[in-house]
Amino acid sequence: MAQSLLDPKALELLRMLDRDRPGAFSEFVRMFVHEAPDLVRKMEHAQVAGDADALGKAAHYLRSAALAMGASDLVEVCHNLEHLDNDQLQTDAIDTQFVELRRRTRDALLLLLQEVPQI
Repeated sequence: MAQSLLDPKALELLRMLDRDRPGAFSEFVRMFVHEAPDLVRKMEHAQVAGDADALGKAAHYLRSAALAMGASDLVEVCHNLEHLDNDQLQTDAIDTQFVELRRRTRDALLLLLQEVPQI
């Protein structure tokens, strides 16, 4: 199941880092697991504050990290949130996007933790 939701090529690239530096893959997963929820909170706060620039920056950072981790579903929702303007932050549609953001972040975290059960 995990392989279908995480890009196997991205995971393989990360695992290759272990060849030169054992434990690097687990370290990257640990950083992502630690940082992703904080970035989601920053995005939520920026949305409430009506700060599209801050939301876009946090979404960009999370999208980049998710891409590196192979979390393609999360990349997609972050991309959508990354390019909003201030007026779009106050629409009903934004709530749906944040529900998706939280769900896809949770799913990515759970799947990545399954990849490195020793964390």
